Amino acid sequence: MKSSEMNSEIEEIVKSRSKGVYSKWRIGRANSSSDAKKQHGNPDDWHDWDADTADDAIETVDYFVDKGMRKEGVGYGGADFVYIFFSGSPQEEL
Repeated sequence: MKSSEMNSEIEEIVKSRSKGVYSKWRIGRANSSSDAKKQHGNPDDWHDWDADTADDAIETVDYFVDKGMRKEGVGYGGADFVYIFFSGSPQEEL
């Protein structure tokens, strides 16, 4: 998936789930989305995309970090999966 397509989908999720508050979300890149999800404790509100290239993944992550998302670790080499998950207060509802 191209970075512009991922950006559009992520924008919609953040707007609909947290009223556009980017700081309540974490974003990262990984070589395996399922491994990354396990490493983060299998969050309920998890979303991931398979980028066309590692550069598309980097572009999307950087775009949302600039908007206030918290960046997670990155995969090695050509990590081309992008993931986000909600990390607001456990008492908050989505």
